Amino acid sequence: MIYHNYSHLKFFWLNVFGLIYSTLNIFAAYMLSNLINMATKRQFSALPSLVTQIIVALTIILISGLLFNYLKTDAVKQINTKLRSKVLKGMLLNKEEDSSDLGFLTNDFKLLETNRYEAEIEILIYAYTVILALGYALYLNWFVTLIYFVGSAIPTIVSNFFQKPIQKASGDWTKANDKYVSQTKNILAGTGTFNLYGKQDNAVKQNKRVVDRLEEKLAKMNVLNNNTNTYLNVIAIASAFLLPFAFGTLLVVNGQITLGALFAITQLSNSFVNPILQILNERNNLSTTKGIVNKIKQFIAKGEQKPQNGVATDDFKQLEVKNLTLKRQGKELASQINFAVAKGQKVAVIGPSGSGKSTMLQYLMYGDYGQAQEELLNQKAVQPGSFTNLFAYSSQSAVIFADSLWFNLTLGADIPREKVTDVCEHLELGQLVKEKGFNYQLGDNADQLSGGQLARIELARAILAKRPILLLDEVNASLDKATSQAIHDYLFDSDFTFIEVIHHYEPAELKRYDAVIDFNNYIGNH
Repeated sequence: MIYHNYSHLKFFWLNVFGLIYSTLNIFAAYMLSNLINMATKRQFSALPSLVTQIIVALTIILISGLLFNYLKTDAVKQINTKLRSKVLKGMLLNKEEDSSDLGFLTNDFKLLETNRYEAEIEILIYAYTVILALGYALYLNWFVTLIYFVGSAIPTIVSNFFQKPIQKASGDWTKANDKYVSQTKNILAGTGTFNLYGKQDNAVKQNKRVVDRLEEKLAKMNVLNNNTNTYLNVIAIASAFLLPFAFGTLLVVNGQITLGALFAITQLSNSFVNPILQILNERNNLSTTKGIVNKIKQFIAKGEQKPQNGVATDDFKQLEVKNLTLKRQGKELASQINFAVAKGQKVAVIGPSGSGKSTMLQYLMYGDYGQAQEELLNQKAVQPGSFTNLFAYSSQSAVIFADSLWFNLTLGADIPREKVTDVCEHLELGQLVKEKGFNYQLGDNADQLSGGQLARIELARAILAKRPILLLDEVNASLDKATSQAIHDYLFDSDFTFIEVIHHYEPAELKRYDAVIDFNNYIGNH
C-alpha cells in the first residue's frame, strides 16, 4: 500500500536512506573483523585510519537513519490522510449510515497504521539488511554462512503453520469491534434517557457483554501472535545460532577460518537471521490487516465509481408514477398509488401516521421500499432511483453538520453570498445570520438553536441546491403558526416544484396545492 499511495519520489529516497541505514550492522561486522584480526596479529599501524573510517561511516549512517525516520513518518501521515478521505467518500455514497463505519475509521485505521504501513516499510528495510549481510558473509566464508542461512530458514517454514489461525482471529476481532462501536454509539446517543431514569448502571452492564466479547477476541489474537513469536524465537536460537557457531568453532580450531571472520559472520548472522525473524513477525502483522485492506479497497472502488447520468435540471417537465406499492420490513403500507407532478406544481401528501407518506419520498429519491408498474420522466420510462439528482430533501428531523452555518447551508458549493442571504431572509433566518454570522459553528453550538431554526437551515440547504423538485417532509412540524405561514407563503409564491408531506392542516389549506395525494385512498388496497 505504501508504493501505490505515497509520492514515488519520496518513496525512492525512503529506500535510499533506508538502504544506507541498513548497513549499520554490516559495517559493525566489518570493523569487528578488522579489530579482532588486528589484535590477534598485534598490528596496530592501521588503527588511526580505521578510526577515521568509523567516524565518517557512522556519521553518514546516522544522518541517513534520521532522514529515513522522517520519511517513514511522513509516509504514514500522507497515506492515512489519503486513504481516510477516499474511504469516507465511499462511505458517504451509502444510502444509509452504517454504525460500524466510525469504528472502521478509528480503531481499524489505527491497527492498519501499526500493522500494515510500518510493517511494509520494515519488511523492505529488513530485506536490504538480509541481502547486504548475506553477501558480505558469503564473501568471508561461504560454508559457515550457508550453515547459518539454512538454520535461519527453519523458522520461516514453521511460521507458515500459524498464518491461518492468526487471520481468523483478526477477522473475529474486527467483527466484535464493529459490534462494540455500534452498541456504544447507540448507548451514548441515549445518555439523556439513562440520566432521566437513573439507569446508567444498567446501560454499563448491558454494554459489558459486548466489551467482554471484544476483549476476548483481542486477547485470543494477541496470544496467537505472541505465542507464534515465542516459538519462532526459541527455534531460531537453536537452529540459527548455537548449531552454526559450533561448526564455525571447529573450523577455527582446524585453521580453515580466522577468529575475526567467524565473529564477523556471527555478527552478520544477526543481520540476516534476526531480520528474517522480523520479516516473519511483520508478515503476521500484515495478516491481521488483510480484512481491513480488502474493506478499504471496496470503499475506494465505490468512491471512484462514476455517478449515474442524471437528468439535467433544466430539462425537467414532468414526473409520473403509476401503480406504486410501498413496503417496509416486508409489510405492505399502501398500494395502487398513482400521481404526477409537473414543473412549477405544488403537491400535498396527506394521510394517517405510518401509512407510507415519508416512505414514498424515500422511494422517489432512491427507489427503495417500493415497486411501481412504471415511472415516466418527461414522458420517458426510467428506472427507480436512477434520477436522485432530480430532488432536494428537507424534513422535520434536520441533518446538521459539525461545521459552520455557511457549510450547513451550502455543503461547500460555490453559491453567491447574496443568494444565500436572500433565501435565509425568506425563511426567517435573517436575524440568526445577523447575530451569529455565516461562520457560526454548529458543532458544539447546535443545541443553542431551536428545532425550528435547525429545520429551516435544512430547508434553506434544499432550496439553495437548486434541484427541480423539493421533497418536504413535515417541515412545519417544529414551527409556530406565524413562521409556518410566512415560509409557506414564500414557497407558494415561488416557481419551486415541491411535494410536501403534511400532517396537521386545515382543509382550506389544501386548496393552495395543485394536487393532493391522499393515502387514505391507498391503504388496504389489494
